[in-house]
Amino acid sequence: MNESASERGHRHGPVSPFHLAIAGGLLIVAAYANFFHNGFHFDDDHVIVENASIRSLEHWTRFFTDAHTFSSLPTNATYRPLVTLSLAIDYAVHHGLDPVPFHVTQLILLLIVGVLLTVLFEDLFGREWRLHSIAASTLFCVHTANTETMNFLSSRSELLSAVGFLGALLVFIRWPEQRKRGWYLIPLAIGALAKAPVVIFAGIVIAWVRLIERRPRIAAVKAAVPSFVTGVLLLIGLNAMNAPEWIAGGGSRIAYLRTQTWVWLHYARLAVFPAGLTADSDLETFPHWYDTNVVAGTAFLLVLILAIVRLGRARDTAPIAFGLTWFAVTLLPTSSIFPLAEVANEHRLFFPLMGIAPAVVWGAELAARRWPARRTVIIGALCAVVLALAWGTHVRNRTWRTDETLWRDVTEKSPRNGRGWMNYGLTQMEQGRYDQAKAAFIRASQLTPAYSRLEINLGIVEAAMGNEAAAEPHFLRALELAPDRNAHFYYARWLLRRGRGAEALPHLAEAARLAPTWIPPRQLALRVAVARGEVFVARTLAADIASIDPTDSEAATVSLAGIDVRCGTFRRCFDRGWTATGQANHIEAAVAYRAAIAFDPRATAYNNLGWSLASLGFRNEAAASYRVALTIDPAFHNARNNLDELESAR
Repeated sequence: MNESASERGHRHGPVSPFHLAIAGGLLIVAAYANFFHNGFHFDDDHVIVENASIRSLEHWTRFFTDAHTFSSLPTNATYRPLVTLSLAIDYAVHHGLDPVPFHVTQLILLLIVGVLLTVLFEDLFGREWRLHSIAASTLFCVHTANTETMNFLSSRSELLSAVGFLGALLVFIRWPEQRKRGWYLIPLAIGALAKAPVVIFAGIVIAWVRLIERRPRIAAVKAAVPSFVTGVLLLIGLNAMNAPEWIAGGGSRIAYLRTQTWVWLHYARLAVFPAGLTADSDLETFPHWYDTNVVAGTAFLLVLILAIVRLGRARDTAPIAFGLTWFAVTLLPTSSIFPLAEVANEHRLFFPLMGIAPAVVWGAELAARRWPARRTVIIGALCAVVLALAWGTHVRNRTWRTDETLWRDVTEKSPRNGRGWMNYGLTQMEQGRYDQAKAAFIRASQLTPAYSRLEINLGIVEAAMGNEAAAEPHFLRALELAPDRNAHFYYARWLLRRGRGAEALPHLAEAARLAPTWIPPRQLALRVAVARGEVFVARTLAADIASIDPTDSEAATVSLAGIDVRCGTFRRCFDRGWTATGQANHIEAAVAYRAAIAFDPRATAYNNLGWSLASLGFRNEAAASYRVALTIDPAFHNARNNLDELESAR
């Protein structure tokens, strides 16, 4: 680029690139200083919390061969092995679900992305404009709209794929003589193992060659052919690696496309003014092309295209055109004709913001050239924007602190979101606030009347409030709407608590079948088998659990003895069972009495075991236990009365 001597004098000024880079890094760390203890949210439940695959690195190669290791939900088991590997490493740091190492990794990855962007922006602006490059990358890293990607740990795929994407682009740019060898495609393929925005790489290549290298259109298209072909092949291969049960979600392509015109405008507004951020939007598809929002969005797209064309004509404004093109191209996978389950998500703005940041900074530089007397004011305004975004990020992190703070915010920002109300209700139910939970669930049911998981939670809260008769219809309705793992598991759990154990067992088996790596139905089935004294079944289930989660201590104990004897002595085991009986936790009571019997087969333990088994609905096993108690002590009146009462009821 050609600048006058006075313009060149403003490139570095009184601040050195090194000091600005240090200041930028410190600002990024300060913006996220309060997010390390934030909890796991939303999809983190099945990707991290419930995902037994990440609890051991012993079989890490499975991450690259079996998509089921990505999630405990088969329908969500997409192929992202790098994400799973990184999460497993974080889990191994503290051998548990301490959120700190997970968030530390998020911040490290963001800083790496920031460094790569700084290098890219040096090539975009010119290496003599290093201060501008650092400013643009800092603006991106502290942008408040990125708080979802940083706090929503399952969105780590965005960070990891960005590292590969940017690495590939930098190799393409900095070693043009090696382009024919295709070395730049290697980091692109590696990044695709976290998420696959690989086809759009060809669009970025075309924009770079055409707008920045100023080469003809034909040359730009030819330069993009290898990356386009590679991207298509990678996309086909990666999709083939998804679990067979995986579902992409989404509905009508036309309705989705129609709505995305406004979503583009929505994302652009968030890029400029990130107020009103919500973790779960209540936006739905628009029914007509003449909807006001659709018209506004279409007008925005036309203005965006015209701006790119006009700004791309001049070398001085080409960096802005490239940034806007980046914004548009990187939005195509999620905001075009490929319908996703949610119409809009804030973490989808992560990649497009990488184009907005340099466009803003270079626009400020051009404004300063046009009005040199106001350069200080313009620079001060840009600094104020960066600081405001950093502060906004710090404040927004507080919203992500707990599920309760997050979902309360969703109900306020997206009041028509039934899932948001349901999840907020869950946070109330976990704290024993059943009235508030039920009120939130009812509000959710008015917005999403055919929601299986909501019906499950209505059943759970009704049972917790003692309304057992009202609970079962909700569980049955959930099974009718979606006979998935959750519907079967939670109905089975309720049946066991209601003393209908024989009915519960098929539902437990079905939940385990539908979710091959989900531990809860297997753990519950294991405890039922131990309680009933089914040694072979217990060993089989324990071996199944251990193959999924080698760290499960109960599975390791039961696999050897067919019984859980971790309580240690007869007295401790018996007392544990007695406490559980008083709490009506009959499964835990039966398991404890079985352990007590293993240490000392006393009549009292057999009698209490019989009571627990009868309370679970396993009457044959209960009767057998009472008879053993009477064999040991024929004068044991409690055992005799319990047996007579059981047989009379039968």
